[in-house]
Amino acid sequence: MKKRIFSIAAIFNFSLYLSMRSIWSGIEGMFKIHALQYVVFLILTALFIASIVSHFVKFNDKILVTLIGLSLALSIGLFYMLYLGIDSYRFFVKTFFVILSYLLIAYFLYFLIFKFPNCRLSKNKTYKSVLFGLLMVMIIVYASNLDFHYITNKPVVYMVEDTYQIVWTTSTNATAEVRVGDEIYYDLYAGSENSETTVHKVVVPMSVLDAEKSYTISSTHVIYRGPYSGILGGTVEQTFNFYPVDTTDGLKYYTVSDSHTQNKSAIKAATYYGEDLDFFIMAGDIMNHIEDKSDAEVILKMAYKVTNGERPVIYARGNHEVKGTYANQLHRYVGSLNESFYYTVTFSNVFGVVLDLGEDHEDSWWEYYDTAQYDLYRNEQTNFLQEIIAKADFDNPAIIYRIGICHIPVALVEDEFLDSILNEWAPLLNAFDFDAFISGHKHQLLAFSPDIPALVEFNYHENYRDDDYLVGHRTDVNFTNFIASRRSSAQSILIKENLFGGAFTGLAAEVSFDNNQSIFTYTNHLQEIVPVANPYTGVLQENYIIPLG
Repeated sequence: MKKRIFSIAAIFNFSLYLSMRSIWSGIEGMFKIHALQYVVFLILTALFIASIVSHFVKFNDKILVTLIGLSLALSIGLFYMLYLGIDSYRFFVKTFFVILSYLLIAYFLYFLIFKFPNCRLSKNKTYKSVLFGLLMVMIIVYASNLDFHYITNKPVVYMVEDTYQIVWTTSTNATAEVRVGDEIYYDLYAGSENSETTVHKVVVPMSVLDAEKSYTISSTHVIYRGPYSGILGGTVEQTFNFYPVDTTDGLKYYTVSDSHTQNKSAIKAATYYGEDLDFFIMAGDIMNHIEDKSDAEVILKMAYKVTNGERPVIYARGNHEVKGTYANQLHRYVGSLNESFYYTVTFSNVFGVVLDLGEDHEDSWWEYYDTAQYDLYRNEQTNFLQEIIAKADFDNPAIIYRIGICHIPVALVEDEFLDSILNEWAPLLNAFDFDAFISGHKHQLLAFSPDIPALVEFNYHENYRDDDYLVGHRTDVNFTNFIASRRSSAQSILIKENLFGGAFTGLAAEVSFDNNQSIFTYTNHLQEIVPVANPYTGVLQENYIIPLG
């Protein structure tokens, strides 16, 4: 009995710790002991091996009791780690069960080698035939790439520059085409169709799709791609209507940020305008980190459930979406330009700028283990802004609305390392004369407007602050920078967010060109308006009315 308890505890701890590897660095950060996370890993691995050895070598009771006590103590520590990193529980659970499945396979092989010859089933021909047949089928299917071919994530239409980037995924490696009327567009790599991938991105000119108002996605399974011949499987395709942005009756758009994988309520909030939605903004941190393709696909799932592939999306990368082993592939799943996440977008009579401040700590921060180079990345965007200003496309008389988007706010300096770059950007951003600038990151419902003194420490109203709240200052920008979302139906920072996605508030924007104004309203997953207190005056208001131009 003691041996069984020890084995279960050791295997559980080992599996759980491996599943939480994305937050291992927090152990070193918490205790300030170099490489402590790897010491813990070695201890858990040693206990795991000991649990296996205990089935072949007899341990006395005192040793087993000691090992059980140590394992249970470690379990308590691991559950505390799990609590601290609860935002990432989706990844933990998924990885935990993957690890357990590998352990079950290992046990199955152990059974075949050490137990099977001595059991009754070894003489059962039916059992042996079925087992052998299943193993052969699995080997053939895996080796021959014969998986069922179907669309796993329906398309999302991202806006980048003057194009649409249409993204979807399939269950198997496949080619990708988009038909718009008589024109066909492909997912290409240097003249050849991409086929060794399950994620597909096809670029279509805005003018073409805007005119046709429908498109068909098509993917053909590539079973084998040889140097001089190949084998193609089935083709799946699906047609979608498309509704381009039309400014003749104004604009209605909705912004969501910082849902951190808990997207059910965020999706409900984002359907506030229903079929009247013109476009959808995803302002970052939809995921907590990107460990594999299923994490990146969560972003696609949210965007599709809000737009049904029929309305366009603008995506800005969040600081959490730079994290994880698969984060460098995120550009294939979202709107991006040359594998970067800053770009302009021009549609209907609207001009937009999407920026990406990267991580929210300096490059030397211990979490980045000497791999961060975001200072260089931010400096690239300084040059990018200067080039746009020089071209002055945003100053075209046809442009009647200008919008800026960046996950980390550009009008707020709380972190000293961003002070220099944000104040350098301020006069550049002012040149665009934005009608609105949308951000996330702070998990709050705020508006940093030009009537707040610039470069002066904030003095928050007593209704909107606590002892730990950082104040910071506003940069000298000439536009209002809205903070979009919160996992709550309340504005107060004294009320904890719902970490499991049970509540959410996003930002609805309605633009009237006849009245020359925008109305910004915070609404929740119940489609209710969330009144907010101005954090600087304490005045309660249901919306913000911003004059255009």
